[in-house]
Amino acid sequence: MPIDSEITRYRDVLALPAALRTFIPALVGRSAYALLPLSLLFAVHDLAGSFTAAGTALAGYGFAGILLPVKAGLIDRHSQARTLPVLAVCAAVPMAVIAVVSPANAALLVVLATSAGIAAPPLGPAMRSSWRSLTRGTPLKRRAYALDSTCEETLYLGGPLVAGVLLVVWSPRAALLLVVVLLLLGALGMATAPPARCRVHETSPAGPWTLSRGPIGAPGLRLVVAAILVTALGLSMTYTCLAATASGQGRPAVAGFVEAAIGLGSVVGGLVWGRLEIAASRSTQLARLIAFLGVGMAFASMTTSLIVIGISLAIAGLAIAPLFVVSYVAADDLAPENQGTEAGSWVNTANNLGSALGASAAGLIVDNARAQWGFLAGAVALLLTVAVVRLSRKSLDTTPAAQ
Repeated sequence: MPIDSEITRYRDVLALPAALRTFIPALVGRSAYALLPLSLLFAVHDLAGSFTAAGTALAGYGFAGILLPVKAGLIDRHSQARTLPVLAVCAAVPMAVIAVVSPANAALLVVLATSAGIAAPPLGPAMRSSWRSLTRGTPLKRRAYALDSTCEETLYLGGPLVAGVLLVVWSPRAALLLVVVLLLLGALGMATAPPARCRVHETSPAGPWTLSRGPIGAPGLRLVVAAILVTALGLSMTYTCLAATASGQGRPAVAGFVEAAIGLGSVVGGLVWGRLEIAASRSTQLARLIAFLGVGMAFASMTTSLIVIGISLAIAGLAIAPLFVVSYVAADDLAPENQGTEAGSWVNTANNLGSALGASAAGLIVDNARAQWGFLAGAVALLLTVAVVRLSRKSLDTTPAAQ
């Protein structure tokens, strides 16, 4: 996999017409999502005086993410220009009520947080849909997706740190109000960018939205979504078992450092991956990256040394961003032209669902056995997924036009 000799700089992606005009607002809007968890958690806690209420509010916001494909489908049907502003305002109003009106009723706070989650605009899938439009006719799509994924990873890596500073310097409600402002600026900026204003009416999906009529009906996309769900499950189990191992050795802070190292590895891996010239098929790329992660988890299961675990997982982290790049590009290629936003959103949905299931499963393992069994279970799940991907490679490597 040599370094691409034809176009070797991410600058070429950003030099595309309207790329910066679209990408900068997308990053601004997504930075709101990176700041939101801690801001919302502590804002609700301050008002309700209960971490139970705060946790329930945050869970309500997160659970609403299951509606992501529905919102993405609306964008495919009605354009970003029409859909993003409406969703952004509907998401911003409940958060603004929490930050400004400051109700103390726990049930009302949970309802407001859940309402914000229901309406939260799918800025990530929308930006990837814009990249699809911006890179059409060029060899830059994979590189654009790599840049997008690594920037998003960086935001979520630094978001909690920035939120922590804001909570100390300001207050949770002030931080939540900043989330509202960033979300509105980002969504409205994307909605007024050239790719959002372009709309081809004749290619819009006809009829009402249904699950069976969406891109998830394609066997290849279902395989990608299933692979991401299991991978996210394994990664979430790893994070939980890492925290349990560090806590059991009286060094809980080490878990945070290792997670940061995994995130940094992912950023580096994504940037390098985007500059590689890769001839392997989609299924081969997906299988190799998942296997790389699985082997790292397997090594972590063989020891209780936090240093060895940290090194193993940091190296394995190199595959995380590339895995999502491959998955997003595959979802884009396997979906019809008029359903790209929804197709990409299924990858996000699978990741969120897998993370939730993995945390729950790892909790059960840690409470009833050793954390190393959790690492091993995650590794086995990923390696079994590799086998499934290889056995089903025809559906993944065949484009819709050829099916």
